[in-house]
Amino acid sequence: MNPPPTLNKVEIIEKSLSCFQLGLCGLLPVVGIPMAFLSLILYHRVKSSKTGVWNPAHRYLLWGGICARLGLWVFLVIPLATVTYVVISNSL
Repeated sequence: MNPPPTLNKVEIIEKSLSCFQLGLCGLLPVVGIPMAFLSLILYHRVKSSKTGVWNPAHRYLLWGGICARLGLWVFLVIPLATVTYVVISNSL
C-alpha cells in the first residue's frame, strides 16, 4: 500500500474549505449523499497527510466532517435501519 501523499499548505487549506462546502451540501436530503461521501474522502486525505504543517482552516475541516457524517446518518443510515426494522418485524 502506498503512503499517503504529502500536501503543501495551500492544498491543505483548499481541501479543508472544499470539505466544509461539500459537508454542508451533504446535509441536503438525497442529493447530498454523494457530496457527504466526497467530503469524508477529503477529510481523511487531509487528516492522513503527514506534512506537520499548521492548518489555519482546521475548523472548516472539522465541521465539514461533522456535517458529512450527520448528513449520512440522517438521510442514509437511520432510514435504512428503519426500513429494515419494519420489514423484519412484518415478516415475523
